[in-house]
Amino acid sequence: MDIIIRVNNQSVGRDKLARLVQYTSRLVWHQLETRNANKYSVDRVKSLENTLSTFRKVLRLGRCIDIFYTALNNIHIEDPFLRFTVTTSKLAHALYLYADHIVWLSKSGFLKSDSDGWSQTANRFWLLSIIANLARDFYEILHVLDLNKSMFLNPTELINVHVRQFDLNSSFKHLYAILSCHKDIFIDTVKNSCDLFIPLTALGYTKLSPSAVGALGAFSSLAALITLIKPITKLVPA
Repeated sequence: MDIIIRVNNQSVGRDKLARLVQYTSRLVWHQLETRNANKYSVDRVKSLENTLSTFRKVLRLGRCIDIFYTALNNIHIEDPFLRFTVTTSKLAHALYLYADHIVWLSKSGFLKSDSDGWSQTANRFWLLSIIANLARDFYEILHVLDLNKSMFLNPTELINVHVRQFDLNSSFKHLYAILSCHKDIFIDTVKNSCDLFIPLTALGYTKLSPSAVGALGAFSSLAALITLIKPITKLVPA
């Protein structure tokens, strides 16, 4: 209960909790629909998803400004690759939220604009942000592997080594030890990998079912909640 209260006291925490239920709702209504469940039940779950989506848009109103200024602070990161990927990710995320604000204001009737066009623009910026995050994740992974390269055999050694001499169990233990020491990189990579397919599907590049999108969104939301509950698992600089 203390964990729920601590997460709910943060606006980001409420957003992630709502996101978890939103994508879980998408998974549930599509599963009900494929099983020819009662239409009223399907519509109720769809309504919950739409309500939570709108709630999250209101909750994030104005956050594009905060994230934009955060991106400016990241210009001072010493590592040039990290500086580029983190800054690009933040700027793209800020533009995604701005476009998402326009979508909500258009659908609410406050503005007269092409909400579908702005929705596509928002998804493109979201996709760019995720790609920048994944590039940063792979850079961090390569850095960790380079620091621990003595624990693993390189490809040429793997070809020449005798099968009996290769201790697979020991390699898995080393890998587990590395993952345990770098949970922040592992969680961030899993989260971004799951999120990647959501805008890709929205833009038509991939054709995942609502169930698959719902499962990926719920899983990435859980990963994000872990970083809020245990800040030590959050990748920095963020």
